[in-house]
Amino acid sequence: MVSGVLSRKNWGWLRKMEEKIPGMIYYRTISHLIELFILPEIKKRIKNNTIKKDDLPFEITQFRTIQVKQPDGGFKTIVELNKEVNLYAKIKMKRAVSAGETITLNDVYPEECYLESPKFNGKPAGYFYVKLMAFQFLTLAFNCEPNLPGVTENEIEDFKMKFPIREIIGVRDFQDIVKPYEKLQILSQHNWPPAPGYYPNVFLELHNDSAKINKEEFIQVVSNSYNKNYWEERIAFWKTMNFFPDRIQYLEKSITAHFEKDFIASTYVLVPQFEGIVKDYLLSCGEIPSGGFMGYIKILKNLITSRKILLFSKSALGPIFDYLENGSFWKHTSSISDPRNIINRHGILHGEFTEFENEGISLKYLILLDSLSFLLLHDKILNRTI
Repeated sequence: MVSGVLSRKNWGWLRKMEEKIPGMIYYRTISHLIELFILPEIKKRIKNNTIKKDDLPFEITQFRTIQVKQPDGGFKTIVELNKEVNLYAKIKMKRAVSAGETITLNDVYPEECYLESPKFNGKPAGYFYVKLMAFQFLTLAFNCEPNLPGVTENEIEDFKMKFPIREIIGVRDFQDIVKPYEKLQILSQHNWPPAPGYYPNVFLELHNDSAKINKEEFIQVVSNSYNKNYWEERIAFWKTMNFFPDRIQYLEKSITAHFEKDFIASTYVLVPQFEGIVKDYLLSCGEIPSGGFMGYIKILKNLITSRKILLFSKSALGPIFDYLENGSFWKHTSSISDPRNIINRHGILHGEFTEFENEGISLKYLILLDSLSFLLLHDKILNRTI
């Protein structure tokens, strides 16, 4: 556990992890696992009353699916959710330890940590393991070797699946110390749309100096996290995963204009797209959009919360919906005291605002886009359109 002022040096690897946006195979594998194993398990538990309907949508922090070979050649599937998952790993030690002794990361070589396959009747079983933390899928680990015919136990042992123990413990400690969900609320209260890209550096800056959010330099803190590389990777991801198929050229144009410091173009190109993005997605899900942007948001929220599970924390998704429903974006123009600082659709589309264009306001509209794409990613994984 770390105390005092935290530095980027302490937590720099978190930023590196976040920049490695997983691709199509990663998300589609998780989506398949959820459809094949997790949702049927949730339905079974609802039926036998071990999960109450009032608990839905059920928040998942980790899961493991295990396939145990049966004498008849078939497989028995076991699904473990959240605290039911009990992992074993082989770790290379830096020193000798006694049985029962507590060890820390300083006692091990984190790069030499490998998950062991679960065993039943003394024999390894195939598995998939997914860990979710903060605003990301932290790890996807698997070993299907035990399911293959003619594979010996020695060959299974030779198949080593690395386990990111340092990262998992680090993210856990980061959440305990920095409290990113609380910081998300603070950002929202200060007219910054809640979004995943603040993680971890913006949260870290606020932890070290909460007053910084009121200083002009804070725009640069946020801009450093939402840098050009971040958006290039987002655009590449959206193209690969077929997000916003009829609008990607406008989003790309807006992002390009932002980094060319053409904040008039970045804002006027992007702002009209939000309503259409939500409407397009609802139509793709077989929903009938009605009631304008606010009506669309309510339908989207009902759609996501009607799913039986949540893959990202309610503490992450909730503030985004709250901002979209109750924030300044859709409020009457007359309620906006400072269009240079507060986002608002009507004031821009109806020409009410002038001379409001600046880096901060352009950045906020882009971050709102990141928020919306985060909601859609969550739902696309669950409805198998990823």
